Amino acid sequence: MRRQFQMPEEDEEILNASGMKWETVKEGEAKWLILPEYGLPAGFNHGVAGAAFRIAPSYPDAAIDMVYFFPGLALTNGKPIGALSVFRLDGKDYQQWSRHRTAQNPWRKDVDNIGTHLVLVRDWLNKEIGK
Repeated sequence: MRRQFQMPEEDEEILNASGMKWETVKEGEAKWLILPEYGLPAGFNHGVAGAAFRIAPSYPDAAIDMVYFFPGLALTNGKPIGALSVFRLDGKDYQQWSRHRTAQNPWRKDVDNIGTHLVLVRDWLNKEIGK
């Protein structure tokens, strides 16, 4: 797995403890965390997809926002998934999920990390499949 930059120690501990494969990639000035085998809940056209997260220059003070999947996801029930677009990353067309924190669920710079963002991503996925 590529390690083109270091994540904060707390994040690396969370990622390593999760058992998921992960890598860090730089594309131009942008930094990305990629989970190449992210498990998806039943109800999507894939059981596993790559999940990518843009890491802001001021992270962890700045939030991780959105999630990007490769290959793109669809619901097995045929219903459309809203707020999607294509984003080229690492030589692949990722599916950008435009999902954001809200005023009721803001980024807390001394609390939130990749672990709490992954919980939020799981919530977004579960909402799409009606859980």
